[in-house]
Amino acid sequence: MILLATIASVVAPKRSSTQASSSSRRAREAAPAFDEVLGDAPVKEALLDLLTRMEPRHTRHLAPHSGGVVLARDPLTHYSPLQRSSGGIKLLQLDKDDAEALGLIKLDLLGLRMLAALERAREEVLRTQGEWLDLDELPDDPRVWDLIAEGATMGLFQIESPSQVNTARVMRSRTLKDLAHQIALIRPGPIQSGTVHPYLRRRQGLEPVRYWHPSLEPILAKSYGVLLFQEDVLRIAVHFAGMSWIEADRFRKRVSGFRDLADIEPDRERFVAGAQRTQGATETEANTVFDAIKAYQGYGFAESHAWAFALHAYASAWLRVHHPAAYLAAILTEEPGMWSPSTKRQEARAWGVPFLPIDIDRSGVHYRVERAADGRWAVRPPLTAIKQVSAELARAIMCDRLQHGSYASVQQALRRVAAPVDTWEAIVRAGAFDATTPRRDALYLARAAAGPPAPPNQQGLFEPRLGLPTFAPLSDDERYVWDHAVARFSSLELHALDLVRDQLRELGAITLWQLRRAARKSHHRTAGLVVGRQRPGTAKGFAFFVLEDGPTRGQLIISPDLWARHRVILRDASILIADVVVEDTGYQLSLRAERLFALPAPVSVRGYHYA
Repeated sequence: MILLATIASVVAPKRSSTQASSSSRRAREAAPAFDEVLGDAPVKEALLDLLTRMEPRHTRHLAPHSGGVVLARDPLTHYSPLQRSSGGIKLLQLDKDDAEALGLIKLDLLGLRMLAALERAREEVLRTQGEWLDLDELPDDPRVWDLIAEGATMGLFQIESPSQVNTARVMRSRTLKDLAHQIALIRPGPIQSGTVHPYLRRRQGLEPVRYWHPSLEPILAKSYGVLLFQEDVLRIAVHFAGMSWIEADRFRKRVSGFRDLADIEPDRERFVAGAQRTQGATETEANTVFDAIKAYQGYGFAESHAWAFALHAYASAWLRVHHPAAYLAAILTEEPGMWSPSTKRQEARAWGVPFLPIDIDRSGVHYRVERAADGRWAVRPPLTAIKQVSAELARAIMCDRLQHGSYASVQQALRRVAAPVDTWEAIVRAGAFDATTPRRDALYLARAAAGPPAPPNQQGLFEPRLGLPTFAPLSDDERYVWDHAVARFSSLELHALDLVRDQLRELGAITLWQLRRAARKSHHRTAGLVVGRQRPGTAKGFAFFVLEDGPTRGQLIISPDLWARHRVILRDASILIADVVVEDTGYQLSLRAERLFALPAPVSVRGYHYA
């Protein structure tokens, strides 16, 4: 069993003209950045031409496949020389396609952070409530399906993106089959082939179910007559076009490529002839089916894959409903999904989960659940949430607490645990000593008491008594900014927009929460902290930003013209003000931008960026 390398040669195999043109188009996507930096300099076109000619012919990166494993009956040296990666992993000098062509069994093993998050949530429930959850036998709960149908899916596996939220509200899934289909719909293959809207309209009874040929009904009935899974392509190739299973699988692979799409046009004549021979289809019907498959080209899900993901998605939603604090602590620790810790912390407000401050005497390595003062289960952030604190240092502090008790002062902590002064300053800035010492005072004491650590509970022979100047206490605004600077979130019930709310009112901007109840197609001015940026290749030049105001988020739709006019603002802005048209309301607040400008922000969030 050997891990599989991606490419082991310096020059990649020569591709078809269609593949080369596809790569050329990708190279040309660098043109806007070149325009901005190089302007009209002659070297710009020379560099773009060089990229265009290099991309189809040269390998960009050599590395082990992240989860590729090869199995063979004979020693693998019979098929390829072996080598070691820089990390010591044994590699075949073959890419995945060549390994398959030689008849080797190739497996892609997925590692999902959500699996670790589900296990960690289960352990938190056991630790705090004494209940062991069997995640394979969770009961069917209408409240879970209601949550998904409302689009309140932040933090849930595979269904938390804005496009999935919108799909969830339309589909209103009530079974695992529904959820598997929902997950499979939002993929490049179904999106590009126009599968999504016909599926949803037919599911709602807004249009009749149609099949390109009557013989396809047994294959496509489950998906209302549209292509949804890779298995659909496989079965159509066998039962409609008369291919053997081996031929059909090769055809499916050419259709389902993710990065470099093969040209399947040469298969058209054989496909049409096979359909006429096998099912008596007319040439027009056979060509229609082939065109639908060609449009489906791109990454589509295998049906078994979608069902497995649906099980995990339901488990995450069940935990969100029944044990929100434990589940929140788990996803903050393992960080699955697309959203930043700051956004998840804001979502805690919507979930009704209190967020406790970092505490030098209570925080550890992972996010933990504990009782808040009001009796609710709350989340305690770890010391490792502070940027400069490693897991090793957090463990050292925890072990020291177990041995010698809590810390009476900043000076005592510095004496007992060895760490760089700037690290202790970051711990102080994050508010870890707020329970005993005001933050500015603690920061002064940490800098003044810096020195080599002494043995625990041993007072220095000539330790000076530090005079403490009078410092003004931190305001909530200042504390919020300090928290974000060192920990990427704040436990305060504040949001970045609360710090500039007066300015936004002066500008006439209303909150995203108010827009949730606005009439569709109404015009407003609003603002939000940018926490997500998407400009997928399937969107025809449109961009989709996610704006946040506390626990409320909205998707901002940006047209290609608006993107071209405001490209720099959209690249750099943290707080974006927009004149918008309300397209959809509720949890899936959807806004079409008409005018954009930025406001200087006290903090920024490194959110989700795609394409």
